[in-house]
Amino acid sequence: MKDIWEILQNGQVDSVKGKLPGTISVEISLSYLRQQFPSDGSGFRVDLSHCSAFEYRENEDSPRKDFFPITASSPESVLLDYAQEPVTVNFITGKLTACYAQAHIFLDSGALISFSELSAANQAYWNEWKSRTRQD
Repeated sequence: MKDIWEILQNGQVDSVKGKLPGTISVEISLSYLRQQFPSDGSGFRVDLSHCSAFEYRENEDSPRKDFFPITASSPESVLLDYAQEPVTVNFITGKLTACYAQAHIFLDSGALISFSELSAANQAYWNEWKSRTRQD
């Protein structure tokens, strides 16, 4: 589950919907990776099923469990915390913590993709990027 966030960590959270406990949908803009897939689009949706915790804490503030303030600040992630469960994503503006059973990944067009497809697209992008930067 953490591997998904490792790949999507350069994205921007655009929307968070759902309720606890239950399924939480997180929409993430990440155009360079989305362009590796067919059809137009600029991001992904990750559905976190059986989610029992989802909170965002801006630096020095108390945790937010309502989703509007999370997306209003448009957090960009910079670091993941692998040392513990639940999954913690550190953003420039604060920290997101989530505990869930499964994550399903969708293109913003609605098409379901596997983690293997996401991982392969990510690897292809970075291989191409390395190749381009060596030629410059």
